[in-house]
Amino acid sequence: MRTKSMHVQDNVLYMGEYSLVDLAKEYGTPLYVYDEVGINDKIEKFKNNFYSDKFECEVVYASKAFIAPYMCKILTQNNFSIDSVSEGDMYLIKKSGFPMNKVVAHGNNKLMSELIMALDYGVEYLVVDNLTELLKLEYLASRKQKHLKTLIRINPGIEAHTHAYIETSLLSSKFGESIHATDILEQMIAVYRNSKYLSLDGFHAHIGSQINNPNSFLSEVKTMCQFMRDFSEKTGFSFRTLDIGGGFAIKYLDDDVEIDLPTMLQLIVKAVEEENEKSPTMKIEKLMIEPGRSLVGDSGVTLYTCGSKKTTFSGKKYIFIDGGMADNIRPALYQAKYTVDIVNQVTSPIKEKYDVVGKCCESGDIIVTDAMIGEIHKGDIMVVYSTGAYCYSMSMNYNSLARGAVIFVNGNKVTTAIRKQSFEHMFETCVYEEKDMKIFDIHSDMLYDLNKQSLLGNHTRFKDYHVPQLQNSCIKGAVWTMYSPDDFNLLKAVKRAISKIDLQELPGFEVILGLEGLRNLEKVEDINKLYKLGFRHAMLTWNEENKYATGVAGDANRGLTEEGTLLIKRMEELGMIIDLAHLNEKSFYDVLKIASKNIIYSHGCVKDICNHRRNVTDEQMIALKAVDGLLGLTLAKNFVSPIEEEKDLEHFLNHLDKAVDVMGIDHVCFGFDFMDYLSEFPNDNIIDVPNATKAYRIIEGMRKNGYSEEEIEKICWSNFYHRYQDKIVLKGEKK
Repeated sequence: MRTKSMHVQDNVLYMGEYSLVDLAKEYGTPLYVYDEVGINDKIEKFKNNFYSDKFECEVVYASKAFIAPYMCKILTQNNFSIDSVSEGDMYLIKKSGFPMNKVVAHGNNKLMSELIMALDYGVEYLVVDNLTELLKLEYLASRKQKHLKTLIRINPGIEAHTHAYIETSLLSSKFGESIHATDILEQMIAVYRNSKYLSLDGFHAHIGSQINNPNSFLSEVKTMCQFMRDFSEKTGFSFRTLDIGGGFAIKYLDDDVEIDLPTMLQLIVKAVEEENEKSPTMKIEKLMIEPGRSLVGDSGVTLYTCGSKKTTFSGKKYIFIDGGMADNIRPALYQAKYTVDIVNQVTSPIKEKYDVVGKCCESGDIIVTDAMIGEIHKGDIMVVYSTGAYCYSMSMNYNSLARGAVIFVNGNKVTTAIRKQSFEHMFETCVYEEKDMKIFDIHSDMLYDLNKQSLLGNHTRFKDYHVPQLQNSCIKGAVWTMYSPDDFNLLKAVKRAISKIDLQELPGFEVILGLEGLRNLEKVEDINKLYKLGFRHAMLTWNEENKYATGVAGDANRGLTEEGTLLIKRMEELGMIIDLAHLNEKSFYDVLKIASKNIIYSHGCVKDICNHRRNVTDEQMIALKAVDGLLGLTLAKNFVSPIEEEKDLEHFLNHLDKAVDVMGIDHVCFGFDFMDYLSEFPNDNIIDVPNATKAYRIIEGMRKNGYSEEEIEKICWSNFYHRYQDKIVLKGEKK
């Protein structure tokens, strides 16, 4: 099980020119050590034996075995491809400088965000797992107008005679579409037939892992080639690419079968060449394999420092090490077997039987059972062989154990691929002091709803609907407005609405009264009457153009009128909040020519992300910031994205990030514009936050995206409240 460059000197195990004892002392344990000489030797075997002069052969490294930027560098130098199974994989691979046109994207439940990333990054192939995924991919490719080559994952139903947990081709497997599901496969072909952007190059299959018999691969090749010929004849499609996956075995124990990798690779290539001869038309032009474990598994070892020994009352003998299942979960997960040695005492004439166990608080935390180990002392260094695959990549922080470092040894050179995890890094996403956040929602159509419901005879709307919602919400303050889409008596309407409010039902809740449009303000002087009623906020228009200004649905060349100018000046004199939402750009800038304080844009999003007429440009955001104004981001779903699948919290937070980038953390807040209670606009907010009771999800999302507690508090509450708390006219007394 020793790696390619391992040797013994003075009863001490070396890798290259380095004593493993010295490496353990320098880098700490647990320590993952890779023999780069061994990896390069395996790479050469694949290059020299997976080759045909009749078709292209492509080696795609299965990154789930182990991935790090240094590993990507080795693969790049050898012109190997690499696969990914997540956004995280793709992000690391791209950030490592690996060419994305040599990446194959996998996964049986790809998220929309993963499909988008694969399209944006320009991967070589995306392996489509099922019909539903294909439909999503076709939708996204069409929206983005991006071309993408794909393979369909086929489940050929071949038993690889490996552990049940790592068989992947049985007809009950979660992966791919069955080779017998012709109805589903024909539906997938119909999608490709009508697609402008997706091409189907061929098929992918993977029958399992730790395969030591070449007949399993030869059976896979025969089955898949026959399927491709039959399906090509049936559909008229020509399939040029076959990816047979990976699964080549390595040795873990002395009595494990050691595969003849060169011969196995040559047999696979020869089998495809023979299959090509069977068809005059449908021939494989590219053969792909995906080795992971076989490339790195037996070139990696893990070093541990031994602690005490223990003999139980039953006679069972244990050796304790300073790691365990947190850095190698495979024995607990797959009943995987390993071979061990004591690094500083490799040969010993007398050996005893021990179970090597870790320090995790689990009875299943066992690395090796019944290992024959020589004389051993506390502080000795133990090596576990063949841990290069699925050990670091599956490691975790169970019991708050830090993940060990990963180093590569190449002769007289040691390269750190991954540093030992610090406590600061391990807990950097933890929130130690999480404030009880509250939100000031600077746009709500409360007054419009109360007026409308009152006219319909519903005089308890506030208590029956709004109070329960806000009692169960983190929203503790709001600008409640009278929405004015129609002609009505504004003064009577606002009086009627205000009379239905009883803030004693909402202790501590604070309200500013506002007006969403002044089309029904008969003359400029009437703003004084509204001010006396308690109104401290107003927008000049809704979307329409009126005698004061022009909304986004009006003439783009028409702006603020003379009466509008007088109205703005009077609002400034009264100290009212001037809200620029709904104005067209000309009116927006006309107002800023004559007003320079108490300016907000209460509910909109970022036009650079979603080109909605009510969203604001970067220039408008900069202009708002120049007058110490605020932008209130709205949850109206069509303002967030034109794509149905993107009308969610994730994409709303993209608007927040961009607004903060342009305006700074002190000039952004929220104007949610909830419409769950407005019959005219059913289900018009993003799916994650459909009403006030779900507003907490925004705070959770901000924390997840890395905003500090101070930044969250500013955006949610104090940016607006500290500027305009003197405008509060209604406040529920705290009980």
